[in-house]
Amino acid sequence: MPFVVRYRVVSPIVTIKARGFLTLPAGSVIEVSDSLDEPGLHSVRFGAEELFAFTRDIEERTERIDPSAKFNEVVVGKGSSKASAE
Repeated sequence: MPFVVRYRVVSPIVTIKARGFLTLPAGSVIEVSDSLDEPGLHSVRFGAEELFAFTRDIEERTERIDPSAKFNEVVVGKGSSKASAE
């Protein structure tokens, strides 16, 4: 079974999607199932979207979080306000 690691975006990341780009705001939660040992583009999931992000952006602009965190949410603030990204 492939491993999945969840990360919270702490600084916006520009990702690549099938038709253009998508900026993930701080607070977004993404899933990565690739090893980040190699530089370059890696597949990431944000909700139902399959995107690509650079290794450096994932390493420098995210923090690893608990695997039970919902990966399709954007945390709006420190309170309980949340917005779905679907």
